[in-house]
Amino acid sequence: MSAPAALGRSGPVGRAAAPGVLAVLAVLAVLAGLAGCSSAPVGVGRPVIELGPDRRLIDEPAAISVSGLRPGAEVTLWARLTDGGGRAWTSWGTFTADGGGRVDPAAQAPASGSYSGVDPTGLLWSMRLGDGVSADPPQVRVAAAELPMTIGVDSGGSTLATAELTRLQYDPGVRVQPVDGTAGGLVGDLYLPPGDGPHPGVLLLGGSEGGRPQPGVGRLLASHGYAVLGLAYFGQGGLPASLSEVPLEYGLGAVDWLLDRPEVSGDRIGVIGASKGGEHALLLGAHSPEVGAVVSVVGSGVAWPGIPGFAPSQNTAQTPAESASWTLDGADVPYLTGGFAGYGAAETAAALRGRPIDLHGTYQGTLDGADAAAIDAAAIPVERVDGPVLLLSATGDAVWPSERLHDIAMDRLTEAGNPHGARHEVYEDAGHYISGVPNLPTTYYGALPFVPGVAWLATGGEPGATAAATSAAFTSALELFDAELRPDGTPA
Repeated sequence: MSAPAALGRSGPVGRAAAPGVLAVLAVLAVLAGLAGCSSAPVGVGRPVIELGPDRRLIDEPAAISVSGLRPGAEVTLWARLTDGGGRAWTSWGTFTADGGGRVDPAAQAPASGSYSGVDPTGLLWSMRLGDGVSADPPQVRVAAAELPMTIGVDSGGSTLATAELTRLQYDPGVRVQPVDGTAGGLVGDLYLPPGDGPHPGVLLLGGSEGGRPQPGVGRLLASHGYAVLGLAYFGQGGLPASLSEVPLEYGLGAVDWLLDRPEVSGDRIGVIGASKGGEHALLLGAHSPEVGAVVSVVGSGVAWPGIPGFAPSQNTAQTPAESASWTLDGADVPYLTGGFAGYGAAETAAALRGRPIDLHGTYQGTLDGADAAAIDAAAIPVERVDGPVLLLSATGDAVWPSERLHDIAMDRLTEAGNPHGARHEVYEDAGHYISGVPNLPTTYYGALPFVPGVAWLATGGEPGATAAATSAAFTSALELFDAELRPDGTPA
């Protein structure tokens, strides 16, 4: 079976179609969409694409199937969307209709395609770009709430039917308020759910990329009924330029500020952070009684040195002497010497020439060379968190050994009796970037821009495993917050 007809015989990563061809295909897609199906080749049947539910939040399941086929007919089922940069993303799978004349990716594996195995979300996460289309950024970015995509069925080089599926990246009623210039010098954005509230509060922290944390995650959490403060803590005006000597008091002040908001209910909030933001989240939870639940996504149970800033204009790395990532009461938070600081000049130069920065070995080597006393001195006192801790790790993490680093935290919690029921979930073969919005393409998540226009960071993982972990991580975090911040079961 060939690739989707609308993509040409070279498949979705082949040469771009000529404008005239695209115009013809657009007309064919409209005509097919009006009827839901078109005349099919003899012996294939009359396929009907069945989708559901439409216009649901993107983290919720979406069913895609085809009925009306001749049993045993071979067809290609494909999906396509266009992102905010005008880039077309496409996935596909070749299937054989079952005895009832159906194709259902939730029950059948494609014989070939952009993914393998039985996977109801395969067409969503395995989308890819055409040849010559830049994968920078590697994520699908669409600012609008609605994310429309076309689902199609091909056979014999012809498109037999198409249908439209719209996913909601967030509830259109979510409101966003910048908080820059508020008391305490906070920088970030407040995401508020639809309705008057008040709502449970969540503090969202990004990682070593700096700046404002993922707006897609902030909006999606708000869509589930949480007032979310997406907090920048370096890399923005008025904040430290790099992740070095960041005062914990700044984050602790953000916890107090969020709780004092009239839109926020309860007397405690949740905190969720990814990577260095996970390390940050555990530290804030350990030092604030107003934090009632902590989620660390591929974070660390020990504190590490700061990460130097880069100067893109000179295309060089600024490499100051090793310093702490965090301070408290004017003193360094103890850290384990090494990690990023062990990344040498030769590796930095290679990264500036285009090779993704591979940090895993430096962190792994530091742990291997450290004695128990050094690790204990740098360990975050997670046993002080007055609430449950959820640790989410990935075995394919190429940034640092998140499973091993979270084991350090889990061991401390276990030794303290684990009074709040902490959990450590480990996702096999997933990469470092499992903290994003679920059910979006993960094809290019093996490396992410670290310094825009300068260097990329190897993040690792198999795309399908990373996609599954991203969905599972978001669901687990949401379940924890629902249980701890909505004790009376108040709906979102």
